[in-house]
Amino acid sequence: MSKAADKNAAGMLGGIATGHAQHKTDARLGAEADRGRTVALVDAWSIAHRADDTRPARAEHVLAIAESIAAVGLVQPLAVDKNHMLIAGLHRLHACLLLLSTAPVRLTLFEGLEGADKVENAEDRLAALPAPSKLLEPLRGEKIPCRVFTDLDAEKDANAALAAEAAENTARRQYTKPEVEAVVARLKKAGYRELKGRPKKGQKALRPALQTVLGIGPRQATNVLKKDATGKASTVATFSAALPKLSKALDDLEAPTIPTGTRAPALRRALEIATELEALLPEATREAKDLDA
Repeated sequence: MSKAADKNAAGMLGGIATGHAQHKTDARLGAEADRGRTVALVDAWSIAHRADDTRPARAEHVLAIAESIAAVGLVQPLAVDKNHMLIAGLHRLHACLLLLSTAPVRLTLFEGLEGADKVENAEDRLAALPAPSKLLEPLRGEKIPCRVFTDLDAEKDANAALAAEAAENTARRQYTKPEVEAVVARLKKAGYRELKGRPKKGQKALRPALQTVLGIGPRQATNVLKKDATGKASTVATFSAALPKLSKALDDLEAPTIPTGTRAPALRRALEIATELEALLPEATREAKDLDA
């Protein structure tokens, strides 16, 4: 075997070894991320706040969450440490406690939230919330679904608590289409509707409620709710409409001449991908049209 062949073989074996090592590392990190985290029903009144968490709960957000929980239940669990000290879900916790309280106590709790005096129709909205006995389970039994970090003591390890909070707040679960459709259906059944402009007294806006329930942004909520003329979800229609723009952009792309011997791996790879995309576009366009049909 020549030196060049030996070198290539060694490089290939080295790449395989590196790949195996990376796989083991990824598996270990994944296992560590899941370690010590269980899902459990926790007594609502046993969840305590961290002493170093001084963030105020915003009244408008708490009330909006309470209204959505009343309609569809708590979709996103809270996160607590092994002693049931809150890690993530401040507004969800306040919303749950608001729902579990009697009418006079609800008003007192609400008035203690930041910006309560600026919330429009607050008393009417509070009065429209169902009684604790009418809530969906498990909240009706004063239990809240929580991710419990069984290895974490937030009081003893504040840095770990902050890291866990950051991880929980940045994580976004990917909901399946049936799950999203079920949430939308339950919100509509509860009286939420697509509205233009600010909701009038007694009206419930569907898109903001969906954002609150699923923890998604305005654009995502709009895409979920928007329908084309055939009733297909907008994600299909949007993709179909984007294909001609992509095709035109690729047509306008003039491959630059890269001087021989010049190292430009990213540019070369980008051009390769553009060429591959251009070859796939006709078939992709046909598939998009079939989905729209």
